[in-house]
Amino acid sequence: MEYMDSRAKSNIKIISENAMNEEKLTTKSQKELILKTEIDGFDELFEKKGVPKGNSILIAGGPGTGKSTFCRQICYNAVSKGKHCMYVSFEESKERIIRSMEGFGWDVKKYIEDGTLIIQKINPLDILRMKFGSIGGSGSATELSYKIKPLVIPKDFDPEVIAVDSLSAIIAASVTKDKNYRVYLQQLFSFFEETRATSFLVTETDPIPKRYSESGIEEFLADGIVVLYNIQKEDMRKNAIEILKMRYGKHQKKVVLMEITSNGIKIHPDKHIKIED
Repeated sequence: MEYMDSRAKSNIKIISENAMNEEKLTTKSQKELILKTEIDGFDELFEKKGVPKGNSILIAGGPGTGKSTFCRQICYNAVSKGKHCMYVSFEESKERIIRSMEGFGWDVKKYIEDGTLIIQKINPLDILRMKFGSIGGSGSATELSYKIKPLVIPKDFDPEVIAVDSLSAIIAASVTKDKNYRVYLQQLFSFFEETRATSFLVTETDPIPKRYSESGIEEFLADGIVVLYNIQKEDMRKNAIEILKMRYGKHQKKVVLMEITSNGIKIHPDKHIKIED
């Protein structure tokens, strides 16, 4: 009887240890599926304290909402943690982007020099000509475009984070917007899926948007939409942020206060902001 009790206790101990190991593995695998942006207060808006890895996320908002700063801070935080990141601008020069980031006290040059951060300035007209043969495009050029990648990632560079600023510049440069832009978008989102990078794509909207991208197509292709606001409150303006949707990531459904400080963006998850048309 004592032998049976001893064996039973031993079995219970083994089962308990196995359960603990499984729990640790589950926790570890969950962490591996999450990208922490490290933006103060933002990750706390998600149940798993970060955005799902591999998602393509629109960063939507009107002028002065902090869209570019938001993406740049994510990139800086990523490379600070040893991740590889690529920031693509269709409007600002590399020098201006670096100056903007250094203005927040972010030493980006050392990460550019060590090869973990790439900042590219690309003319959207060059992309359209390269992919479609002309700005107007044609049926045969559209077929040809599938052979050309929507973004060029240097050989042997495997980014975990990609930021694109902004998609609105592509549609502004395209004469045949509905045709070429739709093709480009479909390829771009497929491309991001292939790279398995977590991507953040800036789109311009109205101050209080009814839709969250220039064409309305992007928001259906994207896995997530984060909306930034610049709201008039009596005699002053306040910045705010909202996670409108996020595939594979349970999140808070409210508009909260956002500050753009001298050190970067800070989110206040406990401070609700009311949006009025």
